Amino acid sequence: MTTFLEILKNTFDIFALAAILFFIYRFAVKRRAVRLVTGVVLFLLVMLVVDATKLTALGFVFGDFRQLGVIAILIIFQPELRSALEKIGATTFESFQGINSSASKSDVGTGEIVEPIAHAAQMLSDIKYGALIVVEREDRLDDHMQSASMLDSKVTTDALNSIFYKGGALHDGAVIIRNGRIECARCVLPLTKKVDLPSELGTRHRAALGVSEQYDSVVVVVSEETGTISVSVNGELERGFTYTTLRKRLVELLDPESKKENENIIHKIGRKGKTKTKSVASGSKKASESIQAKNAEASDSNETDKS
Repeated sequence: MTTFLEILKNTFDIFALAAILFFIYRFAVKRRAVRLVTGVVLFLLVMLVVDATKLTALGFVFGDFRQLGVIAILIIFQPELRSALEKIGATTFESFQGINSSASKSDVGTGEIVEPIAHAAQMLSDIKYGALIVVEREDRLDDHMQSASMLDSKVTTDALNSIFYKGGALHDGAVIIRNGRIECARCVLPLTKKVDLPSELGTRHRAALGVSEQYDSVVVVVSEETGTISVSVNGELERGFTYTTLRKRLVELLDPESKKENENIIHKIGRKGKTKTKSVASGSKKASESIQAKNAEASDSNETDKS
């Protein structure tokens, strides 16, 4: 009995550690923190090599770093750790919400907001009105909504255009879309700390990069100077979108299931088209062969009559 309990305990220990490591890896990938994690791992490997080889000088240097390592990791990964703890807390709280909250989330499809966002972005781009639209995915941006104007309205092209109208009170700041609805406007977002950005990128683009670096979200930006439409996701900025390309990209990011269905339909149509083409080609080939045979028979009969 004791042996069985030991095996059960060790199995649980291994699976729990694997789950924690997998969560850390997934979280690091989404936050673009893989390079930082890789650097920390390499640093730890160097420390192990130094301890194993008993190198005096390197051991003296790395000994001080070992004492301050935990504090340094907390400082470096402060935004990521805070976001992870917020996510864990939100998940724990939502698990006690009951059936209604999960049902309300599943009722609103993210695919329904793609069309009005793409249409509004194109219209705002044509008249060079700046816009900043954030669509939440897994993370919530509650910390940045404290000074925002709460709306809770349906996502429509007219609503987005009226919010970003240059003379309106809600023009400055960002719009946050949550569960398929406009949650708030005039929201202040964190700016990116990148210093190697092009000079033509202003505060909107820096805010788009900053929020996509720290949170799992999709951000659409319209430049007020050039009218260029951009998308920021996972701390990267993609520029030069039109209505068609923006709509396609948003479907990929927000409604991947719909994209798979469309690809399957197109694939089936393509296969049917190829089958029809082959059948038509084979039919035309048979018809041409029969016509040639008839012509050969007619020429043979003509030669017989002449003889």
